[in-house]
Amino acid sequence: MSVARFGAQRLVRPEAGTAERWLFRLMGVADPAHYLHHLYLRRVLDGAQGGAPRRILDAGCGTGDHTFYLAQRFPHAEIVGVDVDSSRIARNRETVSLLGVRNVTFEVQDLTQLPWEEQFDLVVAIDVLEHILDQQAAVRSLWRVLHRGGRFFFHIPTARRRPVPFSRWLDGFHAWAEQEHLAEDRTADDFIGVLRVVGFEVMASWRTFGFLTGEMAASLFALPYERTVRNRVLQGMLAPVCRALVLADFLRIDSERYAVAVTGCRP
Repeated sequence: MSVARFGAQRLVRPEAGTAERWLFRLMGVADPAHYLHHLYLRRVLDGAQGGAPRRILDAGCGTGDHTFYLAQRFPHAEIVGVDVDSSRIARNRETVSLLGVRNVTFEVQDLTQLPWEEQFDLVVAIDVLEHILDQQAAVRSLWRVLHRGGRFFFHIPTARRRPVPFSRWLDGFHAWAEQEHLAEDRTADDFIGVLRVVGFEVMASWRTFGFLTGEMAASLFALPYERTVRNRVLQGMLAPVCRALVLADFLRIDSERYAVAVTGCRP
């Protein structure tokens, strides 16, 4: 079975319910933040010049949505997804077996201590570096595994001057974020500075997640945060509004933005 589009591998899981399947058929991945990450990744891939990458690392792959998308987009490349969470890696490996995908492998790895040297043509790290206490060590490790001339795409939330929309009603989400976001908050310029100090050449960057667009969409979707049947129904109802806000973010109509996408190479 082939993965038709971003996130489609979720539907082969036996626990995927009827409502989830229908929502995916209508609009794909409903989570607005996750979908917006995908749009910015796709923007970079669509604009890339030169030959297709032969070996790709999805660093901090989580549930593997980007990993499986990259495998479908580059069927002749080897895609490696790594994450520190062994349960997620085990689940992703089960999905590989269910799909019969031949060009994807998953490994449990610490991003600060990756075991490779100049092994990848493309390294992707999407909203993972904020979860690592020694962020600079992780960036250095990602630089080390990339071939000279290889490309990277990183996305990370940045320091903010005011709370997210609907902050007062997002206690559960904030509790999770405080526990999981271990790295110090950086501005976009600070983060780009870290990349350059390590040795990356930054070729382009975009401010993402506008306060009234991408951030608004993510906050709306997170209001029914607890995973209950009722909340899933509410998220399904909110999904079309959130998708419209996501598309508005991608069009850059909101100037106040709280994340950054960066692409470049290892010289």
